[in-house]
Amino acid sequence: MTIKEETTVKRVVKKEGSTVVVQEVEATTSEKGAVIVADNEEENQVFSEKSAVEDKEKVVLDETALDEKNEAMIAARKKAQEEELKRSIEEAKAKAAAERKKLEEQEAARLKAVEENKKQLEKRGKGVGKLTKKKKGN
Repeated sequence: MTIKEETTVKRVVKKEGSTVVVQEVEATTSEKGAVIVADNEEENQVFSEKSAVEDKEKVVLDETALDEKNEAMIAARKKAQEEELKRSIEEAKAKAAAERKKLEEQEAARLKAVEENKKQLEKRGKGVGKLTKKKKGN
């Protein structure tokens, strides 16, 4: 009788975000056989071997754990991003308010200049007669 057995243990560690999955699988390949000879008293007989191959897989370890350090780093990064976003929004609002104020000042200055120009144009010098509208057909 011949027996040949081969065992392989495969360990797989998967990290998905802060989840760590550890799996150990034991694969066993066994080959059992028998030597067959003719049932006579002859020496140096020709023999044949009859064997059967069997494959087995067994999960030895399957556990899921949470990586606390990684979880804390993710939370800290998320918090920093939120703070950056808030600060960015505040800066944008302040910039928009300053721009609006500047535009309002420019508009007020323009209106004042238009008013002064209008007064200047309405003012007439000495000796200039009144403006009259011409009638058509004259």
